[in-house]
Amino acid sequence: MKKLMFFEGICCLTSLILIHLPLLANVPLIRVRRNQVHCDPQMGRIISKGHKHLSAGSLICKGDTIEVVNGDYVEFLCFSSGNILNLSSGTIPLDKCAEPDEALSTCNPTNTNACHIRKGGTEGRDEPTIISPYSTSTLNSRPEITWTAVKGATSYKVKVKSYEFGWEKVVNQTRLAYPSDEKEFQAGTPYTIDVFAYIDGQAFSYDETFVDVLSVAKQEQIAQKIKRIKDLGLPPDETILDVDAIYTAENLLNETIEMLKMATATNSQNPTLYRVLGDRYLKAKLPNEAKPEYLTAAELAKSSKNSKELEKAQSGLKLVEFYNQLPTNRNPPQ
Repeated sequence: MKKLMFFEGICCLTSLILIHLPLLANVPLIRVRRNQVHCDPQMGRIISKGHKHLSAGSLICKGDTIEVVNGDYVEFLCFSSGNILNLSSGTIPLDKCAEPDEALSTCNPTNTNACHIRKGGTEGRDEPTIISPYSTSTLNSRPEITWTAVKGATSYKVKVKSYEFGWEKVVNQTRLAYPSDEKEFQAGTPYTIDVFAYIDGQAFSYDETFVDVLSVAKQEQIAQKIKRIKDLGLPPDETILDVDAIYTAENLLNETIEMLKMATATNSQNPTLYRVLGDRYLKAKLPNEAKPEYLTAAELAKSSKNSKELEKAQSGLKLVEFYNQLPTNRNPPQ
């Protein structure tokens, strides 16, 4: 960021930020008009790579407009879609990257039409709840399968099937690493995972989920986006949150939850990491997994006087309470 100017004569301050990108024969010059001092909420990030003294990696906020001055274009990672946009000459409102209206698109007390039966997550119930895979999309061809414990269960049977093959394993614990002697999931093929709870050899309840490994082409596209982010050399937490945006846009909750779990396992003091992990658990319909993450986020936000993250964590806790009032999916044994 080379220059910050404030214009007078309007009701609110508007800043003009000059960004040079990248270091080529005709260097693009970007003007960012900002109607606020703080960048919240963040819309995305300029990712065109430039000179080390210039501003590749700059964040763009909601309400900003961009003008590429010299007829070139810059590349921009949109957090809401996970897509990389080419922004060319002219003043460009970032409506292509608008945040979705959460009040209209997610399950909440004012929009119960968007609510579905929750997955649950409480141990000791009379039916298992599959926890992971966390979503229907994944990059992992050998995902670990985990579920909640069932009171009185003496064993569990895990069944995996598709059009091409199927297998089953009986275990006495609540997790199963994908067997090395079984064929791995194939890209583009849907799979069904069932977990049955048994008491003394008799099945009495089960849970079911579906998994689809993304195509090879899609996996390569996602990997390239992530590489672009990592090449910016951002602080580690910013890199994690940008990659989370890419994963979440593709419904890759398995990948982003595992990444965030690793980040928070280091006793990070960043409340945003815990709050976003809570958000992802809630997106996976696992409110009881989300709750401790929101509580940690709220505690860290209080101690660091981060009022914005505290508000977000408290909103997450209210949603957890609301989700826990929804019915769970109870399946008879088959």
